[in-house]
Amino acid sequence: MQYYHAHRVDLQKCRGHMTCMRHCPTQAIRIRQGKAVISNELCVDCGQCISVCPEGAIVPIADPVAEFSRFKYKVIVPSPVLYSQFDPSIHPYVIHLAFKELGFDDVVDVGISAMTLARVLMKYMAKYKGRLPLISSYCPSIVRLIQVKYPDLVELVVPLDVPREETAREIRTTLPARLGLRPEEIGIIYVATCPAKIVSIKQPAEKAQSWFDGAVSISDVYSILLPHVVAVKEKFDESQVPEGFSFNTGWTMLGSLTRSARMPNWLAVSGLDHVMRILDDVENSRLRNIHFVEVLAHMEGCIGGPYSVENPYVARTNTIKQREKYEEPISVNDEEIERKLEDGFYFFENPVLPRPTTYFDTDLETSIKRMKERERVFQKLRQIDCGCCGAPTCMAFAEDFVRGEVDLTDCIFLAEESKPEE
Repeated sequence: MQYYHAHRVDLQKCRGHMTCMRHCPTQAIRIRQGKAVISNELCVDCGQCISVCPEGAIVPIADPVAEFSRFKYKVIVPSPVLYSQFDPSIHPYVIHLAFKELGFDDVVDVGISAMTLARVLMKYMAKYKGRLPLISSYCPSIVRLIQVKYPDLVELVVPLDVPREETAREIRTTLPARLGLRPEEIGIIYVATCPAKIVSIKQPAEKAQSWFDGAVSISDVYSILLPHVVAVKEKFDESQVPEGFSFNTGWTMLGSLTRSARMPNWLAVSGLDHVMRILDDVENSRLRNIHFVEVLAHMEGCIGGPYSVENPYVARTNTIKQREKYEEPISVNDEEIERKLEDGFYFFENPVLPRPTTYFDTDLETSIKRMKERERVFQKLRQIDCGCCGAPTCMAFAEDFVRGEVDLTDCIFLAEESKPEE
């Protein structure tokens, strides 16, 4: 299967640094002929490579804002992280007005959906009787990481949809009738914090099609939005804020979901290195007293995403101050939530399944032969993970050899040993 990815290697800029290869959590990057190559099936679009590449050679792929001019009515759904990129003195509604100056007809936040799904999660957990701990599903990088590296844990991923998709579904199902437009005449665009969010819209793992029409990155939007925000702020008065306007930061920071859902016996962890240590513990049944694990790919949560322009710690401080100044409690209808939950309204369309890979996606006999050959080659190697062969570890090199992608002499030590004596 060909997987969509929201970034690419700029071969003109790439100088073959191994930084991206060493930081990739799924060992999806190799250095071939002095250039980085990203595996289609192993990449989980976490964006680590974008953040660490010293040459800026791994560049994001997102929809240009101008592309959405084809729609008669345009709705922008910003990640709550977008607000954290601005000083707390800027009222959130100023950002809404700035979007409208850019040509968007409406701005819809995910706060109500986030609060609703937190309540849904509480009810789901209360009735759940299966294996524990359950794992949060709202970080698409984590879902794909589990599919690739922890296939035995896919059954623990909470099968509930995410706030951005619930928000887009509400827009898609109610707005056409209200405006007298056909659904295809309304464009719904998400402002994303990382490549995985864009991939989850372009090629969702849990459903046939996203409710969004496209996605733009925070960094792209920020650059064109900032001048309008500055201009609007100069003449803005809080009396302009319409009645019923609500602001909620959603689940942008680590622990936000567990706090919103009033979760007992929970654990929250961010950063892929830390996440993988916890998932290792889950896989080895070391977290028996934990009922729920909130996991986020980026340090501090979504505010640490690679598309953010603000320092994540400054963004975190901005979010806290914005909550204090502008956030109001959001009430949800418990009876309606209960009814929809019983009807399966909030669940994924498709189950999360392990992602097949070239190495293991074959018959059992061939897999066993490949594993034995991998071990035989690995024992020949120095096992020092120097990376000079272009693979992140000696075990990864052995797997590449079994797949027929490299020769043994691509290892500098085996190449030296194979030289004839003079």
